Amino acid sequence: MSDYSLSQKCLAEALGTFMIIGGGCGMVCAVRYAKYPTGPLVIPVVFGLSVAIAVYATRDVSGAHLNPAITAAFAVNRPENCPKELILPYVGSQILGATAAGALNYTLYNRGIKAWETAEKIVRGAKNSCVSFDGAFGMVPSALICPKSWIVVAAEVGMTAALTFTIFALVDDEKSVPTGAAPALIGATVTGLCAQFAAVTGCGMNPARDLGPRVVTAICGWGKEAWSRAWWAYTVGPVIGAVLGGALHDAMIKKKKKTAKY
Repeated sequence: MSDYSLSQKCLAEALGTFMIIGGGCGMVCAVRYAKYPTGPLVIPVVFGLSVAIAVYATRDVSGAHLNPAITAAFAVNRPENCPKELILPYVGSQILGATAAGALNYTLYNRGIKAWETAEKIVRGAKNSCVSFDGAFGMVPSALICPKSWIVVAAEVGMTAALTFTIFALVDDEKSVPTGAAPALIGATVTGLCAQFAAVTGCGMNPARDLGPRVVTAICGWGKEAWSRAWWAYTVGPVIGAVLGGALHDAMIKKKKKTAKY
């Protein structure tokens, strides 16, 4: 990564995050607003593929964080891989890329969104109108499974910790998988987690994935309603979970190396 300038790294982070939101959230838009026929696992698979392709495309330039939570995990647990001067530029670039992708998705599916709201008798900006952008843009937790904000936070902490533990394992110097396979396996991990947890919280695991598109909805008519239903949990939970997941992995590796001397 040292061969690239900060501006090149930031551009890679913005473009990679754009690819994830454009692909994953774009698929949600296609299914919901354009009635694209699909099975229950297509959206998780497309999200996973989008992540894998984005990581392949950007890892040699910026390290392919593509997620403020992953940047936080490396900054805390492996500062040699993410010095403090990269933190704010990376996070800003990730959110910018996610916002741009959300704006593109909204532009493409604007007519379909309005038709969906009309069919469902939803008044944009009214209480509970956030359901019309749920998942396609920002995320809304299940009222049945996550009636309290702390449950949303706990779920996001757990799934992001699992994702980050896997990422650290795949990129560690002691890894047992080929370097070329890591992005595909990270994408597969995202697919598996989304398949299980999408019905619970939407399976965020990435503050930029939620914040960027959510900003678009706030601007495009949902207003304050865009910031309802524990929106902050999709930033707080992933950051905590990513730091914990990375710390758990590194603690396990350090213990392994220490006991190997005896």
